[in-house]
Amino acid sequence: MNIKVIENNDEKQKIASKILLNLPEWFGIEESTKEYVSNVIKYPFIAAYNNDEAIGFYSLREENKDVLEMYVLGILKKYHNQGIGTLLQEYVNKYARNKNYKYLMVLTLAEKVQNKEYLQTRNFYLKMNFIDFYQNDDIFDKFNPCQIMMKMI
Repeated sequence: MNIKVIENNDEKQKIASKILLNLPEWFGIEESTKEYVSNVIKYPFIAAYNNDEAIGFYSLREENKDVLEMYVLGILKKYHNQGIGTLLQEYVNKYARNKNYKYLMVLTLAEKVQNKEYLQTRNFYLKMNFIDFYQNDDIFDKFNPCQIMMKMI
C-alpha cells in the first residue's frame, strides 16, 4: 500500500466520488455527496492506494491556524477493518504536525442517533484518540445531531 498527497483536482474529485458512492450508508444524501466531491479541490487531499487503485482518502480543511478539520474521508467498503484507516490517520497526524497544527477535528453523527455505521465511525475515532468535544444540533439538522470530536497532535 502507498499513501500520498494528491495535487491534481480532477484526481481528487475522481477518487472522492468513487469512494463516497461506494459508501451509501454514510454518504447516502446525493446533494451532500456532490458538495463534498465538488469541495475537495479546495483542500489538501491524501489518498491510499493498493497497487494503482485508490482505496481510501482524507480531505483536510483548515479551521484556523491551530485546528485542521478532517473535512471528508472514506475507505472502500471491501477494505474496511484491514488497518487502512489507521495507516491513513497516522499519515494525516504526521502531515498536520509538519504543518504546525495543534489539533485535528472531525464532525460526525452524534452517538444518541442509533446508527450502526456511525457507531463504527465513532469507535474508530475513539481508537485513534479523538475525544468528544461538543455536540451541536444545528450543524447538520435537528434529526442528525453533530458530534465534534478533537484530538491533540
